[in-house]
Amino acid sequence: MNSGMYAAISGNLAAMRRLDIISNNLANVNTAGFKKDKMSFEGLLASNTNPPKVPQSTTADPILQKENVYIDYSSGPVSQTGNTLDLALDGDGFFAVAAPDGTAYTRQGNFRLSADGTLVTSDGYPVLGQGGVIRIQGNRVEIDSKGGVTVDGNPAGTISLVDFEKPYKLTKLGSTLFVSADQQEPRQSATTQIRQGHLEGSNVETISEMVQMIETNRYFEACQRVIRGFDDMAAKAANDLGKL
Repeated sequence: MNSGMYAAISGNLAAMRRLDIISNNLANVNTAGFKKDKMSFEGLLASNTNPPKVPQSTTADPILQKENVYIDYSSGPVSQTGNTLDLALDGDGFFAVAAPDGTAYTRQGNFRLSADGTLVTSDGYPVLGQGGVIRIQGNRVEIDSKGGVTVDGNPAGTISLVDFEKPYKLTKLGSTLFVSADQQEPRQSATTQIRQGHLEGSNVETISEMVQMIETNRYFEACQRVIRGFDDMAAKAANDLGKL
């Protein structure tokens, strides 16, 4: 196979991967606390890989597309909801929640109460406080900027606000939960503050994502044209040789 064919196919695969990422971002544009994924590309000579990703030939080594997918942790827009249990984080950091496989972290603050009064996420996972889960039995709930919860004037616990060393080494668990990729232990954040009655939205910018989708579609089509060109060249060479 012509070495140029490998580069074009590599570009097609990278474009398909990027379209999947953009589609997922757009699907979560209205998901509170969602952090978009991004993808960057770099050229990679086949001869520099060990072992080479394509057979070596006498022609120039093809340039393959190597993609790097990462999470954009920038804050989303914060809106006032007036809901007592809607909490937005001001600054870096995360809420800690008790997921089925262990502690997970999120910035999605549209919490609610379970049947027994436990403060839980929209998925039903308990929100962790500094001394365990937070249970609310009463009517008037107030949460201060440091996470202190009072119910009808009585202390009910303190919501745990944590952060990690940067750059973050987290992986996604679902759409809005994160887990530590290297088992790094979080630390209590002294700078993160809570805004009660507010909610952080998704950091996906619809127009930007749509522009990237158009660009990626055009790139995919360009790679397809290159592949068809090489295919036509190969077919013509085979037909012409057959006439000799």
